[in-house]
Amino acid sequence: MSFSEKLILALDFPSCRQALHWVDLCIPYIKKFKVGSLLFTREGPQIIREIQKKGGEVFLDLKYHDIPTTVAQAGRVAAELGVFMFDVHAMGGIEMMQRVRQTIDQTVSKRKPLIVAVTILTSLSQGDMDGLGFHDDSKNLVLRYASMAQEAGLDGVVCSVDEVSAVKKTLGPSFLTVTPGIRFEENSRDDQKRIAGPQRAIEQGADYLVLGRAIFEAKHPLEVLKTTLEKFSYA
Repeated sequence: MSFSEKLILALDFPSCRQALHWVDLCIPYIKKFKVGSLLFTREGPQIIREIQKKGGEVFLDLKYHDIPTTVAQAGRVAAELGVFMFDVHAMGGIEMMQRVRQTIDQTVSKRKPLIVAVTILTSLSQGDMDGLGFHDDSKNLVLRYASMAQEAGLDGVVCSVDEVSAVKKTLGPSFLTVTPGIRFEENSRDDQKRIAGPQRAIEQGADYLVLGRAIFEAKHPLEVLKTTLEKFSYA
């Protein structure tokens, strides 16, 4: 997979107009876009269709976390929308993850979306985890959730770059890792705490890199995007 195929651009905007503006600008260079809760809550499924009309593919990042039946049916609807990937929250448990896997396998005959499990949000530090009552370190928790996801038949996990190598070593190179919190050296951390740059993400073996603010908040966003693609085109 080329570096441009690994990149997912996070469309964390409050309107269809803003999101599609960036799709139009960036789609000559990358094809994958993340639609999260902000944009989806504002615009609904139509934003996915609009991105697809322009030739883009959508990672639907709604982190489904509910009773197994509800999540399974939500996943089926996501598949009907034609997204290339969607996520569920590993904390929903193995039965929930198994049910969504089974539902997709039973109801989707053509192109099945990738299903990945969110492990620990990259906005949470070890101190945050301790405060929530988790008495294990974040890497061990990620590995535990990743093992559950693999047992449930999911395709991979969403985790920070810090855990990618351990996930690959424990669960195998074909188990996908999706890494948010990708920043460049000069970027502020904002609300992300477990962050890394593209170089380290690639070195650790990340399959997909989610990039958003690092591009959009740059003085010359397209130049930054093109330079990044050129720099890592060997990946």
